Amino acid sequence: MECEIKLAVDANSAAQLKKSAVLREHAVSKPRDQEHVDRYFDTGGLDLWKHGFALRVRSAGERHVQTLKGGGSAVAGLHRRTELEAEIQSDVPDQDLFEKQLREALPDLARSLDGQQLASEPVFVNRTKRTTWMLALPDGTHVECALDVGELQHGERKTQVRELELEVKDGDPACLYELAQRVHEATPVRIENISKAERGYALATEDKAHAAKATPVTVKRKATLGDALGEILLNCLQQMQANERGVLAGDVESLHQMRVGLRRLRAARDMVDGLVALPEPLAADIEWLAGELGDARNWDVFLESVLPGLPLTEDQKPSLARVEAAAREEAERHRARVRSAVGSPRYTTLMLALGGWIAGKGWQHTPLAADPLEQKIAKAAPLLVQHAAARVRKRARGYDLKRPECLHKVRIAAKKERYAREFFAALSHGRKETKRHDLLSSMQDELGGINDAFVARELVAQLRDRVPQEAGLLGFIDGVLAERALDAMPRARRHVKGRLRAKAGF
Repeated sequence: MECEIKLAVDANSAAQLKKSAVLREHAVSKPRDQEHVDRYFDTGGLDLWKHGFALRVRSAGERHVQTLKGGGSAVAGLHRRTELEAEIQSDVPDQDLFEKQLREALPDLARSLDGQQLASEPVFVNRTKRTTWMLALPDGTHVECALDVGELQHGERKTQVRELELEVKDGDPACLYELAQRVHEATPVRIENISKAERGYALATEDKAHAAKATPVTVKRKATLGDALGEILLNCLQQMQANERGVLAGDVESLHQMRVGLRRLRAARDMVDGLVALPEPLAADIEWLAGELGDARNWDVFLESVLPGLPLTEDQKPSLARVEAAAREEAERHRARVRSAVGSPRYTTLMLALGGWIAGKGWQHTPLAADPLEQKIAKAAPLLVQHAAARVRKRARGYDLKRPECLHKVRIAAKKERYAREFFAALSHGRKETKRHDLLSSMQDELGGINDAFVARELVAQLRDRVPQEAGLLGFIDGVLAERALDAMPRARRHVKGRLRAKAGF
């Protein structure tokens, strides 16, 4: 199993890294340069890639190595993948070796392909100058540094590659995060969550970045609460980082899904509040990112959901066009802020620190850590879910539900209960649990509509300074939103009182 952190660098940083004091401090070998050509092959239908694998033939001088790699995961820059390799005679794949490797890594696909030949031409080619040297860290861990500078090519299309790989040869992979953070402090880098294979296939197929929703959390019944917490946090972090490319490309849905991933992560943290405490700088950076994502998302909702649903006359539509144009400028300004935030050194610091805290099981080193974290998750999960449900009941009973801000707090509590149930869905069975989850989802939508109306009114107030000539239409929009919220609140209160106050098991 290959285990490495990939860090993307720019041209200046690439030159600096060769001289980096951080990397030279523990060096036990001199940097060695080698040029190689990687050719990636697949079937005509790209069956390997569809199953998350890639077949590479690396040629360096007269030596050729065939590697089948894939599967595993990539979280906070740490890549874990199956890797099967062997030396071959030329720069084209050995079909017999490929079939043997395939049977070992993907037996089901091997049976379905049943001797199908690989395409004669590579899907794409990677030409790289690689500089490698070895490090021996104080704890005895050995790490290979590999600085790659080159390009991926498919036909006339090309894209640059500049990245530093830190691969554990023996020792604890968690140490890579600390090393990567020290590198980043000295020479700013970015986490690279996609492999060269992913970039190459995207180049070849012209696949654009797209939004990634949350995947189910895998929790084993015999796991401890601490182990389950690690799986949950990794799952949330994976969703956030799976949307980075889309966010940087300006995709609205990717921004929404990154925000969902962050909300899930914060809900997981709150779920074990009292047992686990994040380091203060890490918690502060999480709140910083939440604020950046939230502001941008509010404007997107205003443009996508609020403005299109307004009951306007024909005479009002020209004014709406001017209001919409101003709103789009505001939305783009906030999206630009998000792109700047996600591309910033602070974001990289956050992702490396969070990844390292999870990989190193940081909850074991906090003053609040206690025996409950060693409890079996099959016993702990129902208690955590019931605690979240009790918090919903408490807010539904204790708050003045005539006040929108109180309904909003009920909504947040209901959302956290829903996330808790989703985190432990693998341990839960039965119609009652499904019914409760569906109730929480529907209530979240209903209460969310009220909250969206109040947030939209705040945005309308901001637009008064942008388009003062449209004060009449903005006043009309504000009135419509106020009336919608007012009409929806009695129904929402009845539902909260009648449905969310009921006890819920797990």
